[in-house]
Amino acid sequence: MACGGGTGEEWPSLPADLLLAVFALLPSDADRVRFRAVCARWAAAAAAWRPRPWLVGSRTDRSGQGAAMSSFWLSQASGLVPFAAAAVPPGLEYLSSSHGYLALSDPSAAPKAITLLNPATGRRVPLPPIAFFKRWHDVATVVLSADPAAGAAWAALAAGFPTNCLAYYSSAAGAWTPLRFSAAGYAGVEHHAGRFYVAFKNRICVLHDPGCGAPPAVIPLEHADPDDAGGGSDDEDVPGDGRRVVVDTHLVECDGDLLHVSVRDEAEYSSDDDVAVDGGSSTDSGGGKRVVELHRVELVGDGAVRLVPVEGLGWHALFLGRNRAFALSKAQLPACRVNCVYLLDRQGHPDGVVRVLDMDGQWARREETIYPDDGRRGSPSAGWARRGWFLPSY
Repeated sequence: MACGGGTGEEWPSLPADLLLAVFALLPSDADRVRFRAVCARWAAAAAAWRPRPWLVGSRTDRSGQGAAMSSFWLSQASGLVPFAAAAVPPGLEYLSSSHGYLALSDPSAAPKAITLLNPATGRRVPLPPIAFFKRWHDVATVVLSADPAAGAAWAALAAGFPTNCLAYYSSAAGAWTPLRFSAAGYAGVEHHAGRFYVAFKNRICVLHDPGCGAPPAVIPLEHADPDDAGGGSDDEDVPGDGRRVVVDTHLVECDGDLLHVSVRDEAEYSSDDDVAVDGGSSTDSGGGKRVVELHRVELVGDGAVRLVPVEGLGWHALFLGRNRAFALSKAQLPACRVNCVYLLDRQGHPDGVVRVLDMDGQWARREETIYPDDGRRGSPSAGWARRGWFLPSY
């Protein structure tokens, strides 16, 4: 189908709302890509369609072989609907996502080589292996500075696990460079206002590019106020004999701001043996609820940062996972619940779930658990080695 010429001259003049209605009914992402390629008017009409987040997961057997992907739409009713992401080649596992690309790798290959794949357009960007990562290092997060298809120079930051180490990739150099950073656990990574930021619990660092072809340096940012983020401690004491333990830390760009997001376990621990105590109100098998705390990151002077508490998300929702975190507004995704957090929980377990946390009250959050349904019975997501949120780009 083409715009203009012959008897097809009426097609370009179709109303934009009718074109958008047709676009929304297309059965596959490949059809949506073809629709946008017809002509500029059709592409402009399709631009008003808001993509829905995916939940992506991959499985491997015990030997690390036989990787298989599973994908789910987040539906209008906030349920997870399985579908087939046809562009994902077999044998690759999910690592992370950024700017509409899935970061994939072959679990049997060493050293770890990453392929960026846009499953909507089929575009692939192979990256060289990260040769300096140890064999036991896993790539937990890959964040891009821009869409590799945009034509301009772009960069990527990869974080290894379980002992965090960072690798920096420049499209101009075409190679990975090791960066001096080490922390035991998962780190949050975000690209904001032209710079990469890394957070581990209450530590926040920024990547400084010295220019002249030299690799960037990881610069720790001091807290401007001594009471920022619980005085800089990793675990914050709470009244009584309990404490909140940091489970995950994320950095998320939201409405022009950079948010520091802490996911804490609200379980109570006895002071004698550090064993979790079930308070009777938990929906978590570990004995505690999840508490999400938000702070806005403000740069203060040179090399300092202030964390300003944020009470709610307004007309936005957060999608949090160890591999990827992002924010969407009600305008970007009308189906999402505003002032809520869609949290991928129990990620170290094969039966991980999605919890929808209401941010209205710090101590009165409502939790709703969404279980993926991919046709398996019993524990529906059993065997998921990895899972994370993904926002497609057409």
